[in-house]
Parts: sequence; structure tokens; C-alpha cells
Amino acid sequence: MNPPAAGDPRLRLKIAAAFAAIYLIWGSTFLAIRLGVREMPPLLFAGTRFLVAGALLAVVATVMRERFPATGREWRYMALFSVLMIAFSNGTSTHALQYLPSNEGALLAAGSALWIAALGALGPNGHHLSPKGIVGLLLGLAGVALLVWPRESAPPGHVAWQAAMLASSFSWALGTVVYRNARLEVGPVAFNAVMMLLGGAWLSIAGLAAGELPRLHWSAGGLVAMLYLAVFGSAVAYTAYSWLLQRVAADRVATFAYVNPAVATVLGWVFLGEALAPAQVAGMVVVLIGVALVTIPSRLA
Repeated sequence: MNPPAAGDPRLRLKIAAAFAAIYLIWGSTFLAIRLGVREMPPLLFAGTRFLVAGALLAVVATVMRERFPATGREWRYMALFSVLMIAFSNGTSTHALQYLPSNEGALLAAGSALWIAALGALGPNGHHLSPKGIVGLLLGLAGVALLVWPRESAPPGHVAWQAAMLASSFSWALGTVVYRNARLEVGPVAFNAVMMLLGGAWLSIAGLAAGELPRLHWSAGGLVAMLYLAVFGSAVAYTAYSWLLQRVAADRVATFAYVNPAVATVLGWVFLGEALAPAQVAGMVVVLIGVALVTIPSRLA
């Protein structure tokens, strides 16, 4: 990872734009997915999203003459990332958002920052977890417990979908930590193009195997949601994320996890009339405090 040059205003502007992309765009994707899976089956919806995004990025990477995976090691990593960060992570969360409100899904996904901090401390290249970070992890886990605490008004199976969303965020965090340590020579746009094409293929195959094809009916709302997710939620935001990971400390990049829920909560309230129960509001506050303690460095670079 190369730290940003303090005297390069253009680089600082690019970093600010990339943070804005992962903060605002990813915060809005929970609403877009929630709307999309109302009209289209989840696995084929997600698979098509990533196939479209991957194709767009492949064209861009080719025009930019970026390096694509070339060695067996690089392709093995690409296959792993396509499973961890696309097929399992996004496929599971997309499926879960059929049954969870978008704001609740975003709050549970915020756990990815906690998992990134915990996993990043493991292994010979792991970073030191400060006392503040340990407190943040414990607070975050307590907040997650409040979010998933059984409620009488919750429909049957609600806890299972909450667990699925947590598993999705853990898979994303695991992929992020592995990517940070992999040190691949693949260009950032080419990396995302290949990862999305492979991940989109796995999701589409899974959707076909699950018998989703007869339920696939194109509609204006579903198509708009899918294109928004393909172009902005995938092509733009994923590229910004991987680009940031190569230039900014991972714990700072992970701050998206406490901005996204705020964006998703506002959008879910405005467009879907979603509200949080008192225990969930308390859990949200505790989770975001924990994530902030984990991800905000003591001394900003």
C-alpha cells in the first residue's frame, strides 16, 4: 500500500471522490436491491447485475491497457475473490433483502468493518489491535446482538435471514483482508472486471439450478434497479474500493461501514417507509460507535 502524497492535490481529490463513491453509492444499494428483488428472482438478478458490470469494466480495462490476470496464481486468487466478495457475499445479502428491511440489512452489513479489524489482526502480517479497537469490537458485537434480538413482531425465519446477512459481511471482510495481502499485479479495473464476470457466472448458474428462470420477468422497476447496481453499485464503487485499498490504510477504507447504514436508513425511510424498533435503534447506535472506534485511526494520515 502506498500512502497518499500529502503535497499532491490531485491525488487527494481522487481519494476524496473514491470515498464519496463507496459512502454514498453503496449506502443506496440496499434500497436498490430491496426494490429489485421485489420484481426479479434474487440470484439471477444479482448474477445479471455483475455480468453487465464486469463486461463494462472489461471494455474500460482493455481501452486503458490494464494488465489482466495472467498466471495460475492470479487466476486462483480471482476465483477465490469471485466467490468470497461476489457470489457468496452479494448473493447471500441479495437473497436476504427479500425478507429484511433495507435499513436493517445495511446495519447488519456494517459488521464487515468489525470483521475486517478482527481478521486483519491475525497472521504474521497482521496489524496490532489497540485497546480502543478491542473495545470497539466488543461494542460492535453487543450492538449486533441488539439488532438481532428476537422481537414478537418479527416474521418467522427473520433471525435466519439476519444470520445470513452477517455471514455475507464476514465473507466480504475475509475477501478484503486476503486481497490486501495478495499483492496482485492486476490493474484495479481489470481485477474487478474479472471478479464480477466470474462471480456473476456463479450466481447465474446457482439461479438456474434453483429454478429461478421461470420467475424471471423483466419490468421497468427491476431493470432500472439492476442497471443502477451494475453501473454505479458495482462498476464504479467496487473499482473505487479496490483502488483505495492500494493507497489508504484498510481501517480507514472500512469507515464506509458506518456511513452506509446512515444513508440506507434515510433512503429506506423516505422511499419505503421503513422504521427501526427501539431495540434496533439502540443497536444501531452501539454498532456505529463500535465501528467508529475500530476504523477511525488515532492519528489521521
